[in-house]
Amino acid sequence: MTLQDPAIKGFYELAPRALLLVTGADHIRYLNGQLSIDVRRLTRETSRTACLLTAKGKLCAHVRIWAFNDGHIIETLPNLAESVHARLERYIIADDVTISPHPEPRALYHVVGFSPSDRSIASNRLGSEGYDTFEKPTNIPALTPDSVERLRILHGIPAWNSEINEDTLPQEARLETTSVDFDKGCYVGQEVVSRLKSVGRVNKRLHGFIGNFKTAAQIRLQLHPKGLPEIIVGHITSTIPHFDMAQTLALGYLNRQSEELTQFEVRDENGCLLGEVDRREFPIL
Repeated sequence: MTLQDPAIKGFYELAPRALLLVTGADHIRYLNGQLSIDVRRLTRETSRTACLLTAKGKLCAHVRIWAFNDGHIIETLPNLAESVHARLERYIIADDVTISPHPEPRALYHVVGFSPSDRSIASNRLGSEGYDTFEKPTNIPALTPDSVERLRILHGIPAWNSEINEDTLPQEARLETTSVDFDKGCYVGQEVVSRLKSVGRVNKRLHGFIGNFKTAAQIRLQLHPKGLPEIIVGHITSTIPHFDMAQTLALGYLNRQSEELTQFEVRDENGCLLGEVDRREFPIL
């Protein structure tokens, strides 16, 4: 299976999103002091993800941002909109910055595996090059929700309340590779993120897995070194059947001291054996 396989080409309609419009003469400088990427580098044809952090370096939200007219649009989940809005406004003192809800005008579609159309915005939502467009694509296959989730897991894209939440450090979820610019100025939480880069170690880290095991909704799936069921070294966060349906793709966290291991048993929270998995690099192939 390669990235050119027709099975992973197509489009889907994005789920409802909350949008915030940030404007004002100081808004770029201000956003650079709040987000983990250098907003000055954004073009009108490209969106990027960024981390909005606490002073302790933990996530308030994982957002997407792009230029819009004389300001920037920040995209987040609807249930995080109020807290993101409040967090972004917290440090405004004498800055010429206005943050206001921006209505989502109409359906937005994400396309992967095809050349961008006019008036599209380049975006990497599923781990491979793609673009967003307000025009519903024609002559392009629609991706099913399972296909979208499969691509997300295949490329190790963390989802809120599955792989990431308010207790997550960016490096734990590998967000430093896509959502952090280490050569920019200071921002809230930057000291912790930079220190972790220098130390090169967090207590746990996101990994990809493939194998044969029974999935169990609402049950915490534990990872144990093969043959050592009494030792818990991590847990599974998301699963989806592989393309051939014979195996299962999964995302999960491993304790850093166990990252050299490659084979694990999957057990439920009661210790019952559900199957086995191999750890793989991203994309999980």
